[in-house]
Amino acid sequence: MTGSDSKLHRARYDFSRAKRQAMMRRIWAQVTGQNNDLIPFEDLRKTLGLINQRYRGVQPVPLDKIIGSLGRSRDFDRVFLPTQGHSQRKWLSIDSAHMEGVTLPPVQLYKVGDAYFVVDGHHRVSVARQKEQAFIDAEVTEVQSRMPVTADLTVDDLDVLGAYRDFLDQTRLDVLRTEQNIRLTMPGDYARLLDHIRVHKYFVETEQSKELSWEEAVTHWYDHVYKPLVQTIRRYRLLADFPGQTEADLYLWIIEHAYHLSRRMNQDLPPSEVATEFATRFGHRPRRIWQRVRRFITNLLVPDPLETGPRAGSWREERVETRETEEHLFRNILTTLTGADTGWRAVAQAAEFARREGSVLHGLHVATSGEETALAYGRRVLDEFTFRCGSLGIKSSTSLAVGDVAEHIIERSRWVDMVVINQRRVHGRWAQRPLGTIFQRVAEQAMCPILAVPGTRVLPLRRVVVAYDGSPKAREALYVFKHLLRCWKVGGVILTVQGGRADREELDRAWQYVQQAGSAVVSTRYEEGPADQTILRVVEEEDADLLLMGGYGHQPLIKAFLGSTVDRVLREAWFPVLICR
Repeated sequence: MTGSDSKLHRARYDFSRAKRQAMMRRIWAQVTGQNNDLIPFEDLRKTLGLINQRYRGVQPVPLDKIIGSLGRSRDFDRVFLPTQGHSQRKWLSIDSAHMEGVTLPPVQLYKVGDAYFVVDGHHRVSVARQKEQAFIDAEVTEVQSRMPVTADLTVDDLDVLGAYRDFLDQTRLDVLRTEQNIRLTMPGDYARLLDHIRVHKYFVETEQSKELSWEEAVTHWYDHVYKPLVQTIRRYRLLADFPGQTEADLYLWIIEHAYHLSRRMNQDLPPSEVATEFATRFGHRPRRIWQRVRRFITNLLVPDPLETGPRAGSWREERVETRETEEHLFRNILTTLTGADTGWRAVAQAAEFARREGSVLHGLHVATSGEETALAYGRRVLDEFTFRCGSLGIKSSTSLAVGDVAEHIIERSRWVDMVVINQRRVHGRWAQRPLGTIFQRVAEQAMCPILAVPGTRVLPLRRVVVAYDGSPKAREALYVFKHLLRCWKVGGVILTVQGGRADREELDRAWQYVQQAGSAVVSTRYEEGPADQTILRVVEEEDADLLLMGGYGHQPLIKAFLGSTVDRVLREAWFPVLICR
């Protein structure tokens, strides 16, 4: 056998092997549903409206970025394995020349974005890939595209690119906001984005009492709705929870989740605050899945009163520190309503907080049953709440629910900055309820601070005592105290009772921390004695009208047997107590 015959025999073997590989890839693509086709350049040009071209000269091109063809997309598969028998003659010629070391002319390619399409030289590309080359010399003509085209583009993606082009045609966002990259995985979702912009335009025009041009509406939506939520998605790396999705996909999902959640809570919930909750409930990361499984098992095995709440600092980290300003710490305040006189005094005390913080008061009445009589009573209570808030100049909203009071409060506590509860001792005899009252369960499991109001009289909140024992929850109370010093200009005392985990040095560090609030007058007291009695005595001696303290220090079951300083203080308190966690 001559040398040329040997090379031809080898070339035939290479071609047969390439055909077999192409067949196996086709079968695998059918089994998995993956697309194995080259992208027809004609279809891409029609989809994207490609017109402008520029010759870029001869340059080495990565073979794995050549993903399509002009006119011969059916002769080769996605990795340029031959699929048709009529390709054999030319393929053998190219392969033989390659084995003989013949230098072949550059192939001709179109470049669109980061991807390349063969104009001339399909067999040369096929042989080069079969020989596992990384690059090939090519004459490149670049074709300009408004949409980014990447080397992982498939034929199935053309519909999405076409919808994206229509979206940009209608919004001009690629011109108005050149940094935008609103990529969706479903082509029909671009129409939903356009609906979002139209709705946003309507609400902004209503709020500002002026008409917006379409371009003004588009940029206002992008700057004030889309971009802030995408920044939240990036900050918390939420894309890792949803593999294969885009930021724009998550934007749509979170916006719609926030809408339905807002309707259920009867409260406007910013999508940026709902984003992490959405990932917790639906994320695919193993950590998220394990959290849901653990929560499900806990709910099955552990009675509700024995469940522990969020870790200390969760409210501040998830709701406060993500805000652009901390001028107002308690933007949303939830107050429970029963219709009792003491409850209305608790509402008035909550209104004092709302007035200083510019808050919205959210009134919640939980009916004892779904019967019309109970619901009608609840509606009357909520109407009275709305009237009282209006007379005080406080913004408000109302919710009527049926079921377990504590569960409704705990569920809503994630979306507010304070829960106000009228702490009436007639609601339950503490010593006879070893697993706690409704208040104790809420204070244990709610994320945000709890304001316990005795319901005797409304106090002006001018002087504050902080019961500080150095625990993480007490440090949260100190954080709130610093805010009140800075924004309310109150006076106050930091109290540490000897025998706890905090000593005089810890007390001094706490004092130095609150000095960051400015020129407020703050003193410290280091006292001896039973913690609850000492706290009550100091509040009276200091003529204070608000106590800040950390939440329960023991697990619910241990607390049921050992008791709690918080409970003992609340039994005797004649003043509001803000319990922080």
